[in-house]
Amino acid sequence: MCVLRKNMTDKVKLIRTIYLYLAVAVSLIFTGTGTGMLLNTGLKYYFFPKAEKGGYNQCNQQPPVYALDKNSYAGVATADQKIQLENLLRDYEQWKLSNTGEECYSAQRQSNSVDAITMMVIALPILLIHWGIIKKEKSEK
Repeated sequence: MCVLRKNMTDKVKLIRTIYLYLAVAVSLIFTGTGTGMLLNTGLKYYFFPKAEKGGYNQCNQQPPVYALDKNSYAGVATADQKIQLENLLRDYEQWKLSNTGEECYSAQRQSNSVDAITMMVIALPILLIHWGIIKKEKSEK
């Protein structure tokens, strides 16, 4: 490896240095973003729960089924339509259980945490490896 470094032209050295610093910068950005997302999720959960409740769109949106009442359609609906309405209302009740309240926020919180941790797990080793190479080369000069 030492022979290779001695024979490198100035242009190759410059390109290698740019690559190393660019890899460190991008990895640092992703590590910082992941850390910020994780910190944001934790702060909203522990200290600012109202901020979390207003943020996730899927937790605040309801399908247009909420105004449906099966008793109002009893006289005008056919047997097939009544079965479809009952299935629709059953599906809506199931949707309400999984997409409202703490259940919805918990799922979104976990999703955000997984995204943040994934960013950090991938970017941090890349950052450390490239920064180690830079430090090693600086100390050899």
